[in-house]
Amino acid sequence: MTHSYHVDPVVEMVREHNVLAAAGSLVIPGLGHLYKGLYLPGFVILFLGAPVALWTGVLLSLATLGLGMLLPIAFWAAVAVSAYFAEDRRKHHPFNIL
Repeated sequence: MTHSYHVDPVVEMVREHNVLAAAGSLVIPGLGHLYKGLYLPGFVILFLGAPVALWTGVLLSLATLGLGMLLPIAFWAAVAVSAYFAEDRRKHHPFNIL
C-alpha cells in the first residue's frame, strides 16, 4: 500500500529557499541573511559577529585546552538556524529564478 502525498509547490519553494539560506550561512556566517534580504543583520553578522565569535573562541581556547573553539561553532550553527527561520524580504523574480 503506497501513499502519494501532494506537496504544494509554493511550500516546497519556500522550504528550498530556507535550506539555501541556512546552507549559505554555514559557508559564510551572515550570507543566508543577505540572501533573504536582511541586509543590516547580515552585514553585522558577517563583519562584526563572526570575527568577534572567532576571536573570543581563540582566546578561550587558550584557557580551556581548546574547548573555547566550540563557541564559534555554536555561533555558526545559531546563525544558520536563524537564517533558516528568518523572514524572506527579497523581491521575487516573476519567473521564480532564485
